[in-house]
Amino acid sequence: MREFSLPALYEVPADGNLTDLIRRNAAHHPDTAVLARKDSAGRWEDVTAAGFLTEVRSVAKGLIASGVQPGDRVALMSRTRYEWTLLDFAIWSAGAVTVPVYETSSAAQLEWIAGDSGAVALVVESEAHELTAESVRERLPQLKHIWRIDGGAVQALAAAGTDVSDAVVDERSGWADADAPATIVYTSGTTGRPKGCVLTHRNFFAECGNVV
Repeated sequence: MREFSLPALYEVPADGNLTDLIRRNAAHHPDTAVLARKDSAGRWEDVTAAGFLTEVRSVAKGLIASGVQPGDRVALMSRTRYEWTLLDFAIWSAGAVTVPVYETSSAAQLEWIAGDSGAVALVVESEAHELTAESVRERLPQLKHIWRIDGGAVQALAAAGTDVSDAVVDERSGWADADAPATIVYTSGTTGRPKGCVLTHRNFFAECGNVV
């Protein structure tokens, strides 16, 4: 069989992880808008690279203060929104691994994903999600925390982490290398129970680096 190959367009740094992206953006382009979110009046407002890093670090401190350890799984059940991205990077910055849960998942699906992944914490979006989580919580002995985005999760985590230093976050942010798990995405379960697909920091770097 004939083989054909090309050199990689983007070489993934062996000791890098996805938190490098937001630190680099904040250092080189601090005032550049990287995201946008709606304010209380429904108007879109830009979030700069420096501002986003500050928010990520603040939430990461709260996760660390709440006992999230390097390599721990933190589940995230929400629609796509600004806070989803914020929490994703905060989880990585705490040295942990994100476990996305589809927003329409049933209680049984949430129980399986949180239990199978060993999630120690769960962030949900809405009151309905929180009720779903509470209905199965007693069967998830490893799950220590549930935070709700619409109930002030970001603010609560920021308040919880006020005594955690920047140095601790920097240390945790550097915990994972390129081959460490970044996220565990569960299949839809059409051929049986959902299975966790592990994506590493290298996987994301390779995909995004080549696209750019």
